[in-house]
Amino acid sequence: MYDTPPRHLTLPPVERTLLDWFADDYDHVFIAFHPFFRVPGYSPATAAFGPIHADLREVVEYAGLTDAVMARPNEAPEGFEDEIKQSGEPVRWDEVQRLVGASDFNLFARTAWLWTIGADRPDQDGPITDALDRLVARGLYKPEEDTMPVVMEPMIHRYLNAIGAEEVTIWSELRDAQETIHAEAFAAENPPVRLPEAHVSAISCDSPRMLIAWNFDGVEAFVCIPDEVRRLAAPERFFEGRYAGTDTYVDWLNPTDLFKRKLSRPS
Repeated sequence: MYDTPPRHLTLPPVERTLLDWFADDYDHVFIAFHPFFRVPGYSPATAAFGPIHADLREVVEYAGLTDAVMARPNEAPEGFEDEIKQSGEPVRWDEVQRLVGASDFNLFARTAWLWTIGADRPDQDGPITDALDRLVARGLYKPEEDTMPVVMEPMIHRYLNAIGAEEVTIWSELRDAQETIHAEAFAAENPPVRLPEAHVSAISCDSPRMLIAWNFDGVEAFVCIPDEVRRLAAPERFFEGRYAGTDTYVDWLNPTDLFKRKLSRPS
């Protein structure tokens, strides 16, 4: 356990680029998108899953709504996460982009992210949001946010096998809880991977050296690896996504000028 988690286990603050932050530990950061997904026999209309976001326009009218527990009559049944892991069907972002008719991937991705986390900003696209709502009505689940998605676990299992990682350590968001588990735990036939009283916010391995980390309000995993691990198994063979460039920040879907940034490592 750490009083202050070391850099190789944590994501950077928004002012530092990903590659700058990890320069001493990893050569590459692959941004793996959390999949949209379908579950045979279920839909968001009959088995709602994921956090409940209050409509920000209603908060003024219903004071305190964001602090209340909001019940849904169509809440997913107990054990639904097991169902997602065993039979969930990942749907790629580029496929959803095609379905909503969006020509600009960056605009689509920003809108899909803001729509998923329940934000309301002027830089998201209204027609894309409406089209995403229609897809949900037809049975598409939103990407999970914040932590490791259940539907992604079988992908992670295949990736860990490919790089030869037999045991990994799973971490809580603050890196104040951890557990070492066998990579087989991520296989589809096993229960969802969880820490006691905590979701999984990072997976690390020392041999081979690797970090997969999740960010608060994020819809992506950051796969951080040195050159030799990329040569073993390139992450794009297992996940949909893109590599971070020298100017890519952890909040890569935000406009760069949203925060004060540092472009290079301090001397």
